[in-house]
Amino acid sequence: MANLYNLKRFDLNLLIIFECIYQNLSISQAAQTLFITPSAVSQSLQRLRVQLNDPLFIRSGKGITPTTVAINLHRHLENNLNSIEETLNIMGNSELKKEFVVYGPQFHTQPRLTQFITALLKHPNVEVSYHDIAAVKDSVEDILNYRKADIVFTTEKCENRSLVCMPFCECPVVLVCREDHPRLNQNSTLNDIMQERFTYLESREMAFTNYKDNFKQTLLIERNIVFRSNSFMSIFNVIHDSDLVGFVPKKAFEKLKGTLGLQELPHPIPLPDMTLYMVYSRSSLTSPYFSEIINQVQNTDEAFTE
Repeated sequence: MANLYNLKRFDLNLLIIFECIYQNLSISQAAQTLFITPSAVSQSLQRLRVQLNDPLFIRSGKGITPTTVAINLHRHLENNLNSIEETLNIMGNSELKKEFVVYGPQFHTQPRLTQFITALLKHPNVEVSYHDIAAVKDSVEDILNYRKADIVFTTEKCENRSLVCMPFCECPVVLVCREDHPRLNQNSTLNDIMQERFTYLESREMAFTNYKDNFKQTLLIERNIVFRSNSFMSIFNVIHDSDLVGFVPKKAFEKLKGTLGLQELPHPIPLPDMTLYMVYSRSSLTSPYFSEIINQVQNTDEAFTE
């Protein structure tokens, strides 16, 4: 790993000027290429000579000739500078492999979100890094403003001029228990359900808090909560292994019900859907690479076919 402190003390521009002199074997030509004065090139060369304790170039006839130190320096720099240039162009049309960072729900089981991830994976130069939005303390604004993610999927609607926030899909919620529950089945009444013990999803997202507040208008506020977790997988597992009941995303339930032996219970109250929003930085659209991804998943009917 590079010693960043030592690099900070070294003026890396000197290496660029050196490489330009080496390629042209002329201080005046290097100055024209870099759009600076010959005096500035000469001063930079002198500073590099002091740093490396070598003349680097010596007079030869009407031109200059590199020393052995300069030749070896060029050999090391040539590929490294090419790599740096490609890295700087990574958001453009470079063919380098790119990491696309997504923050979203623990289960990307909503059809549209699954198709979004699938569309990303079809891109030959994209490596997808998916993070659980519930596992981070940062706000959606901070995640995007500090460039920790390219796109965030969240139940939280963001009101920020620097961000693009749009409804992405609706997420139905269902009440479930294990199939061989000794007391509950499809014919259970509200009173039957209210006698049971409940799980509870803990989340910092205000949308979940607002969703739960709707229960305050019903008898469900009096339900007996005995298991809390910020992990849907933990909630699914404890429902599978016990007689607890809980509210979970419908699409996740449909994928896991056969494996975990779960059943859906009749809703004691009408359950509204939760809205999942897609959020990204408005400034990201200046990148051809990012715009290509957005256009692919947003404007292609095939990508979002339910």
